[in-house]
Amino acid sequence: MELEIDQARLLSALALAQTVADKRSTMPVLANVLLRATSDGHLVCAATDMLIGLTESIPATVKSTGSVTVGVKHLHGVVRTLPPGPVRLRGLDNHWVQLVAGRSEFKLMGMPESDFPELPEAGKGKKALPFVEVPGHVLADLITKTQFSVSTDEARVNLNGVLFECDGQIATMVSTDGHRLTRYTARFPGPQLDKGIIIPRKGMLEIRRLLDRVQGDVGLAIGEHLFLRADELSMSVKLTNVVFPPYRAVIPTSHQRRVTVPREELLGALRRAEVMAPEKTATVRVSLSKGKLELTADNPDLGVAHQELSIDYDGTALVAGFNARYLIEILEVIDGTECALEFQGELDPCVIKPVDGPDLLGVVMPMRI
Repeated sequence: MELEIDQARLLSALALAQTVADKRSTMPVLANVLLRATSDGHLVCAATDMLIGLTESIPATVKSTGSVTVGVKHLHGVVRTLPPGPVRLRGLDNHWVQLVAGRSEFKLMGMPESDFPELPEAGKGKKALPFVEVPGHVLADLITKTQFSVSTDEARVNLNGVLFECDGQIATMVSTDGHRLTRYTARFPGPQLDKGIIIPRKGMLEIRRLLDRVQGDVGLAIGEHLFLRADELSMSVKLTNVVFPPYRAVIPTSHQRRVTVPREELLGALRRAEVMAPEKTATVRVSLSKGKLELTADNPDLGVAHQELSIDYDGTALVAGFNARYLIEILEVIDGTECALEFQGELDPCVIKPVDGPDLLGVVMPMRI
């Protein structure tokens, strides 16, 4: 293998590949990136952790074809320090790789391509999956507005991902960690699914990174894996074969109290309250009374923060506790200048949604105060 490639293009590909590669696996090759020089003038970079597979094809001046795998962390570190311009890559004996840029030369120990796992593909075999062109920015928005409430508890496998439902015209993503739930629905001319699929948390984050690199439509195919392809990039994500909780039963269908508040004003007040709230629970007391909404954070080790917001409210009083961080995160992804807060009782969840805007809502469970 011998080729010449632009440093910036190689660095961009390696930066994406190293987020996928598994550096803690018992299989050393999973910490590597596969480099393959092709006869059509491209360098193919591939990485996988056995659940996510990523491939990017970069234009290069190929003198001879071949392939090798190299530790992506160190290769990325080397390429990042090189000056802009051409970088020469050459395969040496015993799977070593030589990098030359200007007067700088590096030799990195690699592994044979045969050790690298074969990545799944959608377009091969008897069960080849059809790709549907979908708007990349809408898919990115669906992820952005739900990813923050995915559970990070590895023991709760059915909550470690986002539920994706699509009827061919409308798509919904739902995430929950057991303490709060987020649901976002948008127009999305995508594949028609008989039932929802669960995209694992890491896969969702990697899809979002890929979408940051492309513009316009992307190809989407869904089987046992979710496949994305755009420009010279392609990705596969192994879907989680578990049952998502019946989320519709969690969303309140009625409320006794409803107030509308300027989103930025409420967000600012909650951020100030969070500073004083207990570190582990971030508890803030929400009080509703005639004409005002009060936020109180009481921390025995720091002090008390008390804020009042003027609202148009003439209903019965309410005092309830909530995690300030949960309220902040849903408010941060709401579009529009005003948001609505819906309450039932002090031990019932709070529903947050935009007054005018997309079909987005957050459900936050209360905390005892």
